[in-house]
Amino acid sequence: MNAAGKGERKGGKRLLTAVAVAALLLAVTSYASPWWRLHQLQGAVAQRDAARVAAFVDFPALRASVKAQVVASMEGPAQPGAASDNPFAAFGKAMALAVIDPVVDAAVSPAGVLAMLEAGELRVARHSGRNAGREAEQPADAGRQEARYALSYQSWDRVAIARADRDGGAFILHRHGLWDWKLGGIALPRTN
Repeated sequence: MNAAGKGERKGGKRLLTAVAVAALLLAVTSYASPWWRLHQLQGAVAQRDAARVAAFVDFPALRASVKAQVVASMEGPAQPGAASDNPFAAFGKAMALAVIDPVVDAAVSPAGVLAMLEAGELRVARHSGRNAGREAEQPADAGRQEARYALSYQSWDRVAIARADRDGGAFILHRHGLWDWKLGGIALPRTN
């Protein structure tokens, strides 16, 4: 009976060790999962695969985030008496809000998100005729080879991905389950 008791204790220790290792492995892989998603996004961007990039994006959440950021940037710092001094301010704001929806919907498309990720910057309706020629002249890999991203947890289910070498805003990933992340928000760059 003494030998049987030792066998049960050994088996119990092995089970406890296996459970502890499994829990540690689960925690480490869950914590590292946004880096894996970043790696997958960078691969899709390098191949210019808009469909693959789109699989990593929560478009309704991203559109809502972009619209909220654009509206907030339009409002700017509150100045006392600004609205009462200008009777057309409310009309201008209403007109601008009517224009935001189609612009954001066009920018937050698979091709638009691919372009933002490729540039490493968050810009809505940034392209113009002058810039298009310059972008075509540059080698396709010029910006991507130099781009390094910093990833930082903001909470358990939210991480920010930003270019490490400049303030171009941040892409916000939201957790979907233990290991899956989707691009579902942005933080536009600060303007002074």
